[in-house]
Amino acid sequence: MLMPAAASAEQDHMVASIGPFWDANETWLVLGIGLLLVAFPVAQGVVLGALYLPVAAMLVGLMLRGVGFEMRIKAEGWHRELWNWLFWAGSFLASFAQGFMLGRYITGFAPGFGFWLFAMLAGGAVCGGYVLLGATWLILKTEGELQRKALAWAKWGLIWVALGVALISLATPLVSETVRTKWFSFPNFILLSPLPIATLLSGIFLYKSLGRSDWQPSPGRSRSTCSRSPVLPTACSTTW
Repeated sequence: MLMPAAASAEQDHMVASIGPFWDANETWLVLGIGLLLVAFPVAQGVVLGALYLPVAAMLVGLMLRGVGFEMRIKAEGWHRELWNWLFWAGSFLASFAQGFMLGRYITGFAPGFGFWLFAMLAGGAVCGGYVLLGATWLILKTEGELQRKALAWAKWGLIWVALGVALISLATPLVSETVRTKWFSFPNFILLSPLPIATLLSGIFLYKSLGRSDWQPSPGRSRSTCSRSPVLPTACSTTW
């Protein structure tokens, strides 16, 4: 989803960074649906029946991703740009569909405009999560101008995720009576309180780590010094 924000040469570098992991990363979906069918056939029928359209949209997105990933390498000129945009569109569609399905599942597939709006909010939040994940991956695997762009993308993605988490956390008890009962009953309230606290602390830690350490998650850089890492070449820079 970050592809449109990068230059052509940077796009090649971004795609190359995920190349060795591409095929293995696509198999989890097939295995997940297959295991769901074998272990819980009734649940599979109910869930996939209620989520038929978003599942179909996710599959279309995954197909666009797969074809775009392979064809952009061979295409030239405007054909290459077309496959780049299809790769972006497939990535966005697959991500949004996953979040949308999660939102519909939380609300028990209830009808109504508010429930559908909640599902769309969940879809947008998942897109932000993938943007943040991709940006931190690029921080770890790249250097130079692309790495600096990835740092900015990571900060933007973190704000996107934080806003999504906050809105969904506020909306979930309103759209789901089951969640509201479990979250705010005693002693569940005490037992579950470490989760939002840990989420908040993780977000603060991630924000403070950006630009300081390649494993947390961006490259180590200090004022007027050079840094080395097992992943990135030697990098010299002043503090941003």
